Amino acid sequence: MKIVFTSCMDAERVPEQPIWRRIAQSEEFDVLMLLGDQIYMDWGDLGASGWRELIAGKPDKGLEAFAIEMHRRYALQWGVAAFQQLICGFAGRADPARLLLTWDDHDYAWNNSLGVDGADDAYRHGVPARVKAVSSRLFGQFVQQLRGAAPGSTYPVLPENWNAPLPAGASGSLFWSGLLGDASGPPCLLLDTRWYRQARAPDASLLGPQQGQQLREAVAAPDAGLLVVAAGTPMAYHYLLSQQAWQAHGQPAYREYDEVLGAARRPVLFLGGDVHRNAWSGRLAQTHGGGSRVVQLLSSGAAIGSYGPKRFAPSYGVVTVPDSWATGGEVGVALWAQDKTGQWMPDPPMAPLRFGAGDWAAALHGEAQSRLDAAADAQPLAILAARVRRSGANQFKQVVPAPKGIDDLDDVYANTPPDGQAYPEPLELQAQMDSDGAAELRFMGNISQGDGRPAEIQAVIRAAFERARQAQKKSVVLFLHGFGKSFVAGVAQAYGLRATFPECEPILYSWEAGRAGGVFAALTGVARAQQAAVGGEFGVREMLKAFNAVAGDAAFAGLAKVVLARSAGSLALHQALIGADINFGGQLAHVDRVLLSAPLMRWSEFKRNGSFRGLQRPVVVTRNQNDQTLAFANWFDGPGPIIGREPGFVATGADKICLDFTGSAGVGRLHDYLCLEINPTQIAVHRALLTQKHFDPQAAVQQGLLQAAGHGIFNVH
Repeated sequence: MKIVFTSCMDAERVPEQPIWRRIAQSEEFDVLMLLGDQIYMDWGDLGASGWRELIAGKPDKGLEAFAIEMHRRYALQWGVAAFQQLICGFAGRADPARLLLTWDDHDYAWNNSLGVDGADDAYRHGVPARVKAVSSRLFGQFVQQLRGAAPGSTYPVLPENWNAPLPAGASGSLFWSGLLGDASGPPCLLLDTRWYRQARAPDASLLGPQQGQQLREAVAAPDAGLLVVAAGTPMAYHYLLSQQAWQAHGQPAYREYDEVLGAARRPVLFLGGDVHRNAWSGRLAQTHGGGSRVVQLLSSGAAIGSYGPKRFAPSYGVVTVPDSWATGGEVGVALWAQDKTGQWMPDPPMAPLRFGAGDWAAALHGEAQSRLDAAADAQPLAILAARVRRSGANQFKQVVPAPKGIDDLDDVYANTPPDGQAYPEPLELQAQMDSDGAAELRFMGNISQGDGRPAEIQAVIRAAFERARQAQKKSVVLFLHGFGKSFVAGVAQAYGLRATFPECEPILYSWEAGRAGGVFAALTGVARAQQAAVGGEFGVREMLKAFNAVAGDAAFAGLAKVVLARSAGSLALHQALIGADINFGGQLAHVDRVLLSAPLMRWSEFKRNGSFRGLQRPVVVTRNQNDQTLAFANWFDGPGPIIGREPGFVATGADKICLDFTGSAGVGRLHDYLCLEINPTQIAVHRALLTQKHFDPQAAVQQGLLQAAGHGIFNVH
């Protein structure tokens, strides 16, 4: 069974919508899901829609204007020729198990709209009942047109009863459940995440009691095979301008988020939209730690066009479910987006998702992270923090509690580097989960100042080596995190590294490397990270000395020692190495390898300094030539290409090589293809880099993991 799903279309701005021709010509689908925002009542207002105020000030005239405009926009969408041809050519359009539609905020009412009143604040009020009745009636008219109208037919006029209230006791919720397709497909729940949505607060609901109960019961059926759940808003997604997901970074999650993730006893495939792009989130993680059996796919932006300089690529998703959905098999996934030239490309490429009757068959890490607390484990984590504690945050105490979880610690450590020649603060984080899922966190560090600090740094590093030795791990990895990470985000990435590669023990270097992620990080560019790297030169250099000293202890001879610099972490490492008037070939004699993972540094700088001047150790650079983050940085920051975006790579020595992940299945445009389990080859190569004392690329070629491409470049299959 093939399912096509997408969302978000605006015929006012985009009257020509090529996505529907693409789907009609390329996808012989059994089920079509349109997951919200079939029209845009307020697109472009960025949350400043005037409908709410107009209706509040002039209830009758405002509501009439709202109804007329909503009806006009539905008629425009029906009038899109390619859309109408796709719908009318779909033999199953009359069947609610084959054509599934729900709404989201822009076709329910207005941007970020709620269903139920919250606090006494105009922006937290639910949509008035009269407006909900209009939306329900006009959405129903649109659905009826899609299910039964003849090709080329005119859209019907505004219903005479458009202003009538809903019948007593009736709900306008769009919730549906049943077996997909011809009743031989997997069970599916189509959720309405607007009608009952409350203002975000502790224990708030977005599904209401009946819908929520049916969802919890469905996911909790043990070993019942695949369950498909679809909705307009994602369960987890890190928005830049709003927080519409069930779980929102830095804000309370809707109660159904953890209830559903914790209750799942079967593989659950969640399909959603809203975010104006494709996204693969992998297994979603519960708020206070622990994975789940729920994986998420998002596809959105079917016909949005552009807003200012931002282009939203037409996108849709395809899911192929086997007949053996009740016992196990593979779910095929293809997420498609149209580039500026009109070509349709996998975005991101996806490998099949294997599952059994009771669970997915792999870790299935995705590109999007849910709540940062979810990354934590109960083992100690060594941290060297080149950040200033906030005023009043237990500045000189050994123990810093954070009773509400790891996220609390961004209130302790600011995005501010220490002044002058400062040592990083040596810390050991211990997260212990209680029976309620809350975390108790303790930081051990800041024992003394001044002359005692070098010894304290060595002590924290030595403790990490000792943990690795006792746990019979293969390596210790000094990890310099990348761009735009708060203290908590860096900690979460270190936990993620340990979760993906349990054979290695990470030591995190936490530093200020830009103050935002994504596009905003690219806008500020390499210059900001370079400034922080220059300011932290002394601290990094002293940390490297301490790491090398402990690595040389005979007690740890069996462990591999790796220095890993992710993204902008390469700048901090590079500055420490070239800024020191010392022979770092000797100072890092006990380090087995330096790994530059998607380094955010210019190719010219790397060449000019002889691939880290004076460092007589093996250096491995990984790159993805489709890396979107580096593409932004390359465009904004110039001059000269960044490593990974340069037209070529020429090794400066036999021990300086480049591993190219561009063609590795599932990598797509990802910047972080290190900590995510994307495909078996990608994981095997990174595991070897992080855990082996000696990495021989020729041996990896013989194993079928790499392909030699000349000039020190090896392609990862």
